Amino acid sequence: MVQVALLCAIVGLPRSTFVVDIDTDRSVAHLKKDIKDENTVDVLCDARELRLFLAKKDGAWLRDDGDLDRLIQTQGILDGMEEMRASWRLRKPSLFGTGLFLEEDVVHVLVMLPPTMVSPLGKSITVGGVTTPVTSTMMKSPRVDFWKAFRTMNTPVVADAVITLPEKTYILDESELGSHIYVRPCYPHLWDLCRSILDGKKGTYKRLIILGTPGIGKTYFCFLVLLYLAQDGATVIYVSSEVKGERTLFSSNLVVVGSKTDFEIFLKQRKTFYVVDGVKPSRVKAKTMLVTSPRKEVWHKICQRKCARLFMPVWSKQEIFKCRELLYSNTPVEIVEKRYMKWGGVARYVLEYAEDKAVQKSLKEAITKSNLQMILTASVESNGVESDVSHRLLHFRVNHEFCYKSLDFASVYIAQKVFERLYERGRRDLIDFLAASHELSEDAVKRGILFERFALSLLSQGGKFESRHLKPKDFATDGDEDECKSKCVVVDSEGDVTMYKRAESECVKLCPRKTFFFKRVHDVTHSDVGEFLQPASRNFESVDAMAKPDELFQVTCAQVHPCKQNGLLKALEMLGNPDEPRLYFVVPPDVYEGFEYQEYHNVKGGKGKIIDKRLKKLGQHVVKIDFSHKIRLTK
Repeated sequence: MVQVALLCAIVGLPRSTFVVDIDTDRSVAHLKKDIKDENTVDVLCDARELRLFLAKKDGAWLRDDGDLDRLIQTQGILDGMEEMRASWRLRKPSLFGTGLFLEEDVVHVLVMLPPTMVSPLGKSITVGGVTTPVTSTMMKSPRVDFWKAFRTMNTPVVADAVITLPEKTYILDESELGSHIYVRPCYPHLWDLCRSILDGKKGTYKRLIILGTPGIGKTYFCFLVLLYLAQDGATVIYVSSEVKGERTLFSSNLVVVGSKTDFEIFLKQRKTFYVVDGVKPSRVKAKTMLVTSPRKEVWHKICQRKCARLFMPVWSKQEIFKCRELLYSNTPVEIVEKRYMKWGGVARYVLEYAEDKAVQKSLKEAITKSNLQMILTASVESNGVESDVSHRLLHFRVNHEFCYKSLDFASVYIAQKVFERLYERGRRDLIDFLAASHELSEDAVKRGILFERFALSLLSQGGKFESRHLKPKDFATDGDEDECKSKCVVVDSEGDVTMYKRAESECVKLCPRKTFFFKRVHDVTHSDVGEFLQPASRNFESVDAMAKPDELFQVTCAQVHPCKQNGLLKALEMLGNPDEPRLYFVVPPDVYEGFEYQEYHNVKGGKGKIIDKRLKKLGQHVVKIDFSHKIRLTK
């Protein structure tokens, strides 16, 4: 019988080497028990849950030198090492030979703790030269594998990439969060801007808030921020609404979980990053980044303290379908497109819960709960249940520098359904708002969309509307004064047009048409003359509606509404390039009288110097929508 002294080290735990004296006629199962008995501080699990590996690779033992702590924390350290089965006897030649000539100054056994086991800490923690005592609420976190994977990852963080963690490693060690992060095209630029602000390169801001519509990937952006910071070797205190009352300390070689009052000494260091997802942050000296939905009680107070504010945009259709291709390929394209047309660019409902019928019903519930007061008061500073409802219906529109532009309806579908709900429940209040809100600039966007829904609903049901024929400023009549007078345009059920003169005014009479929301060019080319064609997506920038054979409709509440040449040409092509097309600008009464001929602009937004010959044939008219008209809502 030979007794050997085996030097053991715990994988992932620096400064954890210890010696176990054991007879070689004993089994590996006995060795596990002795390891637990020898190291009761680090090994809290049942001895049977330990996994032991022979610390030998390519015939060479793992050296016990200055690199040991780094190596046992390196991902893949066990690759190529043999796992020791519990039934094996230690005298097995492939293990330690006879034990008489066991090599010194090397590690013989690597101990792998169960992945769910939390390792204990010593008496203090030292990070970046700063030391704090260990409290009773601090413990090593099982998120260490997640953090190590981030530190060693070499996947480029570029638009439309997917960051994938190693097998059985999950984001924050939570299987529900998965192992993948889709890099939205806006993420890298948003992080560059965030880092510039936090590093003091954008004025005197000491804190940063990122607001955004619920369900668009703000939390996953936080995970990407952790990836950036892990690879920079930064010290991070992370707080999430997913686990209330808890903080996690991430540093180069340590991951510790604590209570909401732990790690204060590190939060006093300006070089520490304080990343907060969805909860009210503490006031600290560290570089603070709060990412949250627009709930005033969470972000408003911190915003008053030298704080920059950015907004994350909703998803584009291209992003939705790229992410579907990469991560949700089992969800049919038809379902994703249907969800996008309803919800707009919210990945949570369009991708993650695309086939969850219970979740999908929540949109109808939100529409049912909507009222004019809720829509008009919805803002960044909304609170409570009404905020949760309104932000399903209204989305933030954001510019390229992540600044707030407006609050807009999430989709054409939602705008139409909410309009019908408001009209049905309180027609008089809605009409009063549409008639008076031109004086309220802060409601301009909401007024514009609700007026658009009102106007298009009226136009589709047909009727007679006051109108004027618009002429360019340099248009000459050759002395015929009657050219400047108005005409009445009558469109019969066959689409034929009759124009006649009236002394003081002109009118346009439209026949009733059934509304059809089209998704693609094919839908228009194969549509009937009796259909009032509206784009199903807000991405269609050409016109707001069209009707065969030759009518285009553009709704606006502005006196100046330049037309994009390319968009109009596309719309005309969809109608088959008619010989005498007409473009109707549909406006409220306060805009009608002063509305003039609109210029054609190029793709850069400037006045077009060369006008396509097809546009020269396009007659412009302005149509007044009188609020006295009533709409017949279809059930």
